[in-house]
Amino acid sequence: MKYLNLILSLCLLLSGCHKKLDDYDTSNPILVKAYSSTYFYPADFYSESIDSGSIYYVNTISIKPVDQREPICIDLCSNDIAQARTWSELTNTNSSQNRLLKDERQTEKYFEFKRVSPINKIDMVLDRVHKKSYFIPLMDRYKAIDTIGQIPEPTLQSTDIKQYIDYLWSSGIVEGPTKVIETKLQDTTIGHKYTIKSITIVGGDRGIDDIIHVYRNTFLIYDSDGIIRLEKSLIEDIVGKHR
Repeated sequence: MKYLNLILSLCLLLSGCHKKLDDYDTSNPILVKAYSSTYFYPADFYSESIDSGSIYYVNTISIKPVDQREPICIDLCSNDIAQARTWSELTNTNSSQNRLLKDERQTEKYFEFKRVSPINKIDMVLDRVHKKSYFIPLMDRYKAIDTIGQIPEPTLQSTDIKQYIDYLWSSGIVEGPTKVIETKLQDTTIGHKYTIKSITIVGGDRGIDDIIHVYRNTFLIYDSDGIIRLEKSLIEDIVGKHR
């Protein structure tokens, strides 16, 4: 048995040595999407395209000086543009970088304040504040809780649930920069269930293969009060590129 195990170990070692660098199973559509430089979402997935800068949703941490901050980070929301602008100003004041307010706009979803560094025009941040009439954030980013937020009335009755959750996802409100490979919307007895299958890559190094984690993200939207809850589970690990 000892010799058999030794032979098997040598075979595995030799087979690993013959695997080419950056080689992976191109017949697997999940791997193809994972390593694509142009694929991020399915064709019908809602996402925003910005020309420059980065999006930042102001929160309970960003509006306070460092010595007054508590370990609670919840996005802010308001229907008052003056209040939203004040939060953007406070976020800028308490930031390590000073950026000047150059423009502002609003959509049904948010107020947005474009801020640009006076010494580096490329350094641009789009401060956003959720419109309370569209989304009420409840998630503390420092805690592992399943309650994301709430869709207020009358938005709950009129909104496109798929687009709504797609927006929360692609804007980074719920998830980070992960790729989506599949979605499914279902009606339920409590409201709606929207499932997003997503992938993330854990990079290998020096002879170690990448691992692609495949997750099932199930959003439950309750018709009774508009509460949005998220259940996330790992459903598969796939071996990716050989490093």
